[in-house]
Amino acid sequence: MSQAGRLAGAALLLLAIAWAYAAALAAPFHFDDFHVIVDNPRVHGLAAWWASMPGIRPLLKLSYALDWSRSPAAAGFHATNLCLHGINALLVWAVARQWLARLAPGLARPAFAAWAVALLFALHPAATEAVTYVSGRSQSLMATLYLAALWTHVHGQARGLGGAWRALSPLLFAAALGVRETAVTLPFALALLAWYGGETPRNALRGLGGHGLVLALAVALAIAWPGYGDFFGTSLQVRGLAEQLAGQSVAALHLFVHSLFGLQTNLDPDLRVPEAVIPHAIGFAMACFIALRLAAATRRRWPWLGFAIAWTLLQLAPTQSLLPRLDLANDRHLYLVLPGVAFAGVVALARLAEFRLAAAAVCMTALVLATATRERNHAYRSELALWTATAAASPGKARAWSNLGWARQQAGDPDGARGAYACALALDPGHAQAAINLSLLPPAAPEIPRECGLAGRVASPSPL
Repeated sequence: MSQAGRLAGAALLLLAIAWAYAAALAAPFHFDDFHVIVDNPRVHGLAAWWASMPGIRPLLKLSYALDWSRSPAAAGFHATNLCLHGINALLVWAVARQWLARLAPGLARPAFAAWAVALLFALHPAATEAVTYVSGRSQSLMATLYLAALWTHVHGQARGLGGAWRALSPLLFAAALGVRETAVTLPFALALLAWYGGETPRNALRGLGGHGLVLALAVALAIAWPGYGDFFGTSLQVRGLAEQLAGQSVAALHLFVHSLFGLQTNLDPDLRVPEAVIPHAIGFAMACFIALRLAAATRRRWPWLGFAIAWTLLQLAPTQSLLPRLDLANDRHLYLVLPGVAFAGVVALARLAEFRLAAAAVCMTALVLATATRERNHAYRSELALWTATAAASPGKARAWSNLGWARQQAGDPDGARGAYACALALDPGHAQAAINLSLLPPAAPEIPRECGLAGRVASPSPL
């Protein structure tokens, strides 16, 4: 592709993002943003950030401190997130060119295919939570450094670059870990790319010594640092192994059926550990085993497909496997899954259809995704709009109704707030925040909304 073609492609990508995320800049802070940024004095300026160091996720907090130093208004934080997403789309385009060269070298029109991968990644509504939700920056900023490290390593090996260039990818990897711990998968992603590209297992590890050193140091630091010890200790107490696997069977269905392919995104999905723990745990373990076998079986004939499956499993492993989290799943965890899924879809389409038909299918899909993303961003225009949409999508979840009650209370609707709090308490009588907020309103008999998801349910404490 010519230089002019690349500039035009980059401009189209960024314009598509701008259209899909047009409402993002006007969005306020939401939910965890208050705990992480607005009410967190440790990120209120560079001096405050420096005084709080050392700490967990230092580079993520530095990015918040830089934004706060410029302006504490939400618009500046959203602008940074949008810029990161635009950079990530360009990085996915560059990385996809490398993937196509290694995994599908005979594919027709590879330049368009790589651009199409970036376009579908950029416009998928599942990315909204990592872009428009300011706290989702932990995913998008980590992805920027992760993708840059991946491209740098592959580019350096292909060009035979050494010296300072060889150290750049491990340094970017270290920075990604300083944003979010899930970047730990990067060395494995590089090894998988080489292996699916035809290298032997031993050769696939070639050149990864610097990444291995960074990984070893990061693990040692996590073990030695009390903050990480508390984090992992708390996580392991959330649920046992069988419950965790059973819960992940529900989480996987939500992420793939609803968020990824159903385009039904939800900030606070109502996901619960199923009562039949053992069958669900066995089912999830078998599904993972089958996916791994399929990834291995397709390596020689369809390496692009095997790599996409392996990439997806790898990116979900830190958050959707053995280490428990309070929430079983969140849409933002699909952010780095999206390039792999888009890559497999574009290559499959290019192999099955002639170019004009494939290009038309990509453009139609992009239009559907962009429309869904634009609509999803409208839900972020206010706390009230976001929690109204969330309670509608999760009518049986007490937390969604409690947050909707607060949003209504802030919007000057005490009757609506009472109803939302009453629904939260009917779903979870032990929901302390809903009870406190309800008690602070002027006395009146609350009316539980008809939409409250009580039908066929017995009120019990929420597992989240």
